Amino acid sequence: MLRAATHRTPIYRDSGFLFHDITEAELTFRQERQHPVSAESFVYTRYGNPTVCAAEQQLAQLEGSRWAALTSSGMSAIDTALSIFQKGEKTGTWLFFSELYGGTNAYIENILKATRGISIDYFNPSEDSYDFQEFCEKLDTIKPSLIFMESVSNPLLIVPDAQKMLCAARERGIKTIVDNTFGTPFLWQPLEDNADIVVHSATKYISGHGNITAGLLCGNNDTIHDAVLDYRKFTGCILSPDDAYRLQTQACTFKLRFAKQCDNAYKIAKLLSQSKSVSRVLYPGLESHKTFNNANALFKGKGFGGMVTFELTGGRAMCDAFVTQVHDHIRYIPTLGDINSILLHPHTVFGAKYPESMIRLSVGCEDYPYLQQLLESSLG
Repeated sequence: MLRAATHRTPIYRDSGFLFHDITEAELTFRQERQHPVSAESFVYTRYGNPTVCAAEQQLAQLEGSRWAALTSSGMSAIDTALSIFQKGEKTGTWLFFSELYGGTNAYIENILKATRGISIDYFNPSEDSYDFQEFCEKLDTIKPSLIFMESVSNPLLIVPDAQKMLCAARERGIKTIVDNTFGTPFLWQPLEDNADIVVHSATKYISGHGNITAGLLCGNNDTIHDAVLDYRKFTGCILSPDDAYRLQTQACTFKLRFAKQCDNAYKIAKLLSQSKSVSRVLYPGLESHKTFNNANALFKGKGFGGMVTFELTGGRAMCDAFVTQVHDHIRYIPTLGDINSILLHPHTVFGAKYPESMIRLSVGCEDYPYLQQLLESSLG
């Protein structure tokens, strides 16, 4: 009989794993409680799974981290990262940068504040940028126990002076979590600058095809890893083996895809900035962006991301016409990071804090001349 060989870990769909006797089960349960990065034996898929573990090892290499943990969505990764630092009445105040993904803001208000009663404060940008001196003053005034930021904010694409901010937090003994979904490990690896946890919506660029929902946490601290695995085990938010297998294969092309998306986005931002139909372009790779210097220093010339946000001169009516004009080529889909260009209208998705004239464009891997011709013909 021929034996099929593969260099990938197969899909283990088992809910529970076989033991031959009580002694083997006892040893395996004991090992599971020690939270090895790669277990030789498995107990129950809610605790850990060989297919998921193989994908985690690959993604840890991508992020340059000691460990990685996969969850069922980006929001479950954020919930896990934050929840392990909740210590009842000893939790203290948590400081969030105010420009965050709408889902994260809703989670803060509806879960952390309203349900769990955690003390929350916000650090607000001034003129579309975060001031480092104001940040330090905020730390010394409210003395937070935890800070949460995005490497590139959604949807205004603000890049903080993150290295200095992480250093300031570490000097004060404050835990830090960085959502690196927009920046990705291609542009920056926050753990190198002493972030405690990096989270990703792996639904986005890491998978890159719009057909997996997944979250990712990465870190270097073993105690934090133990807490992450315990929380994931008890809440049951581990990624499914099937999605882990597909994510592992799709992540192989991540760097190729994202490099192309960054290149296309930069060219599109330049193009839009020259259009009479566009009143403002937000892209950290443009010198007109208030955080261009931060982005240039943080990303070290590797790119500026695959997202472009812009405002049209004709307000909501012009946005409606533009979305209709490009619909057959650039679809309105409320996600990002897809290999194909997609868009959304922040005002109707994230709320009235964003102008009705704004469009958020997630740039894909299409040939740039195709995108150029499409945008020029749609905007006039």
